[in-house]
Amino acid sequence: MKRTLILLIAAVALSGCATTSGYEKKLALFNGISESDLIMLLGTPHQVYETGDRKFLTYSRFVTVPAAQGSIENTKSCQTTFEVEKGIVIGSTWKGNACKA
Repeated sequence: MKRTLILLIAAVALSGCATTSGYEKKLALFNGISESDLIMLLGTPHQVYETGDRKFLTYSRFVTVPAAQGSIENTKSCQTTFEVEKGIVIGSTWKGNACKA
């Protein structure tokens, strides 16, 4: 639980300038935590895939940006997948145009 609190404080500290590099740094903070702590912090994943002794938990976020009159709305998305081995987060990947922190 102490590690979870440290992660939350670190995530807030990194939230200053929103960049993909900042997002990657934020994701790196999750490496080494338990799967259950990850779910406590981020909620239930949108998708789970298991293969062998590894599990992949995917979180998706979609935001529709309102457009000016006569323009087309813009949808921003971020899909983040955490790789879990033996109950511990060992890595993550992301894709999308809204993966910034």
